[in-house]
Amino acid sequence: MFKRIKRIYRKNLLVKVASFNTLSVFTRLISGFILSKAVAYFLFPQGMAFTGNLRSFLVSCQGISVSGVQNGLIKYTAENKNNKQELKKIISTSFFLVTIFTVFALLILIIFSNYFCVLVFGNNTYAYAIKILAYVLPLFTLNTFILSIINGLGKYKSIIIINTIGYIVNVIIIVLLMYFHKLEGAILAIVTVPSILLFITLFWIKEVKLIFANISFSSFSKNYFNGLSSFVIMAIFTALTIPIVHVIVKNHIIDTIGLKEAGYWEAMIKISQYYLMFIMSLFSLYLLPKLSENKTDEGFRNLIVKFYKTILLPVAIGFIIIYFLKYWIVRITLTQEFLPTQDLFFWQLIGDFFKIISFTIAYQMQAKKMLLWYLFGELFYVSTVYFFSIYFIDKFHLEGAVIGHALSYIFYFLLMLFIFRKPLLTKRIIKVER
Repeated sequence: MFKRIKRIYRKNLLVKVASFNTLSVFTRLISGFILSKAVAYFLFPQGMAFTGNLRSFLVSCQGISVSGVQNGLIKYTAENKNNKQELKKIISTSFFLVTIFTVFALLILIIFSNYFCVLVFGNNTYAYAIKILAYVLPLFTLNTFILSIINGLGKYKSIIIINTIGYIVNVIIIVLLMYFHKLEGAILAIVTVPSILLFITLFWIKEVKLIFANISFSSFSKNYFNGLSSFVIMAIFTALTIPIVHVIVKNHIIDTIGLKEAGYWEAMIKISQYYLMFIMSLFSLYLLPKLSENKTDEGFRNLIVKFYKTILLPVAIGFIIIYFLKYWIVRITLTQEFLPTQDLFFWQLIGDFFKIISFTIAYQMQAKKMLLWYLFGELFYVSTVYFFSIYFIDKFHLEGAVIGHALSYIFYFLLMLFIFRKPLLTKRIIKVER
């Protein structure tokens, strides 16, 4: 039996990546537990709502600065990892794009720092934090640039180790700053820590010198520029829609129900991110490179089926366990003041399950640069999550936010089935007809 398990481990790359990724996920869970406990203790639900808004804004800034090059780099590097000449073109063209969009994002953040501060916090007290974010943003984008290439080369162990170290550094800095400076310390840590991780990457990744040696503006490729442009549009559209809708929904909760209730919803989102991190990390570590390498409908169908067979049953069992342990999860990870959060678990778990099965299919749109379908899918999702959330919040109060979350991903999954109905279902239909 042990020999059989060992043989499966060797042959199944997904199982191998998932097994090694457990280290990173375990570390992030522990660090997430410490951070959640610290935020709950030092900042209370109101502080969690503010820091949640800041994190959503940070996601938008990072998405614009990296400008889609991350997924494009993973795709093209995975496809050409054995072709040194093509890799040089990919790296040079990507670096050129990253530089342009990072400078653009930096200038916008500095010029409109007061406006963005009011959008995130409701006042301009912390405008200095937005400016600090602008200055450290280039470090974050350079780190993402390097790790995307390493990911595309299939060196998933290096990615996982760096992420693991990053989680440890992250929790130490945030807790210390929060302990000494409360909300201001948390804000400063949130905007700076992601950029500090560059130094860990430079120390750990041996290929850094080789990557920089391949950067040459004479190797700029118009073909890769056009190809990466699709990813740029995808990333910017997502960065400017999903986090902003998240902030709008949260502000609606604050206006109609209360700031404390917005903190409960943010706490539910944080808990969701912690139990989803294992699966979501597999999308970029394993699924996107594999979908990028694949060239046939049959290969796409087999990848999806294999991914489902590997993860869905453990996910379903895990979600059931999480639901029945929701009281203790809230009690242990947060504080007693956050106990109302447990009323949000049912619909959040439903939505997260459909998020996983829909994302598994949706990643094909990025792997194959299906720009129009991707934009339509994102617009469809943000529209449904906005209208469902606002409608059900007004009808069922705070629980309406998670009902909106669940319904949006159910409809998003149905949309993915419709878009990919031919490659996913055609073979089965032919078998039935025979």
